[in-house]
Amino acid sequence: MDPQKLEREVRLLKAYALASSPALAVLLAGAFRPRQGQRSAVLKVERINVVEPDVRLALVIANAERMPGPVVDGRELPRELSSGRIGSAGMLFFNARGAEMGGLTFRGVESGGAYSAGGILAFDQFRQDQVVAIQYADGGGARSASLSVWDRSADVSVGELVELMLASRGDAGPARDSATRRLGALQASGTLGGNRIFLGSRNRTAALRINDTAGRTRIRMFVDSANVARLEFLDETGRVIQTLPERN
Repeated sequence: MDPQKLEREVRLLKAYALASSPALAVLLAGAFRPRQGQRSAVLKVERINVVEPDVRLALVIANAERMPGPVVDGRELPRELSSGRIGSAGMLFFNARGAEMGGLTFRGVESGGAYSAGGILAFDQFRQDQVVAIQYADGGGARSASLSVWDRSADVSVGELVELMLASRGDAGPARDSATRRLGALQASGTLGGNRIFLGSRNRTAALRINDTAGRTRIRMFVDSANVARLEFLDETGRVIQTLPERN
């Protein structure tokens, strides 16, 4: 090939590339720039992190594999510490401290003819665990649906409780013994709080249970699966001290 002819062709190709590059950039920008009224019918993602202007996490929407473990003051803990979160998809909300303040999760799995399903809408106390929840749990042989209310301490944070819980599960030694004793003392004093109200249906028995500050049932009103209605008052040991209607 004539070297001069080859040189002319190379110059022409360069000129064409330079001329076409702006046009290509405009086309690409137009392809990816949202147009007025343009929308996507389906958005497929595994997790969405919604953040505040300072990049602080505000909301997480995720599938079962991408759901974070419990988050306390910006620190994510193992998902095993929240058994209901394993296998669940949903959304979690976070406060200004980077801690969870509630969420919504659902799960439903089937294996070998058996299934496990559940869902929860929960509201957390500031620097504490959930205090109001609407729950559904179904293991095939047993199921419940309820509204529950808890009392939580304002003096001991959930972060402190998590550290004690992790220490109590650690290797044998003084640290584990100390954490176990501390948890026991908090539980005995009622500082850990407990479930105060359960209103729902469990295994075909509709019930209202009102508990004391230690989580012990003191009033129980229910209609069982045989349609028998009863109101019971209990003492601290769980013994029924009065029943309405009175038993013969």
